[in-house]
Amino acid sequence: MAFSSIFAMGCGGNACDDAADKAEECGLTSSGGSGDSGDVECTGTVECAANCIVDAPCDAFDGSNADASTAYLECVTGCSGSGS
Repeated sequence: MAFSSIFAMGCGGNACDDAADKAEECGLTSSGGSGDSGDVECTGTVECAANCIVDAPCDAFDGSNADASTAYLECVTGCSGSGS
């Protein structure tokens, strides 16, 4: 899933922290938080994708809400023009 790459990069911005919290809330992570696994800043495309995660309901990630899943994927896809 698209959100997994955000956590792997270890972004440190508020949007990324919020996305990590949301993923944990939705039962999508098995580790203890976002951690510092990299030095990529939470800006541009990464920040945009993190905001998509925060804005999506949990059922957008498990496939039980097709409309929410589609909206989430469209949001992430739209982030490609948000910079690096």
